[in-house]
Amino acid sequence: MTAPTKQTRTDTYTRDGYRCVMCGGVDPLTFQHRRAVGTRGSKGILPPPVDGLTLCAVCNQRCEADMQDSALSHGWKVRSWVKSPERVPVYYPGELGWFRLEGVTRVRISSAVAMEMGCSVYGDEWMRWQAHRMFGADGRGMR
Repeated sequence: MTAPTKQTRTDTYTRDGYRCVMCGGVDPLTFQHRRAVGTRGSKGILPPPVDGLTLCAVCNQRCEADMQDSALSHGWKVRSWVKSPERVPVYYPGELGWFRLEGVTRVRISSAVAMEMGCSVYGDEWMRWQAHRMFGADGRGMR
């Protein structure tokens, strides 16, 4: 997958309110590819807005490094084999809610619908991610 067009980048930033989806920061903003790019991505394919999120530079780097599992469990990243990233819901912590991305818009969905969507793509792996997201590695509940 190649870099987004200027229009796709603008549409993505607008959809996300010109704020980092993860931390709510505003500077500097980057286009986070939800699917892998580079050696594992598909060359020559322009990413649509559903294939990207607005992240600040720090959160973008963390999604690629130490927060990959968390990024997958929140829909900020999707596995490279996922053909339709819009099928994976996205959690917006600043709004304490799940959303379905539809092009340049997002639609708020319930946790139950997010669970159905995630399971339809990832199956048991989604369930494990959500259990870890909710209860942590030690099983004691949210921190």
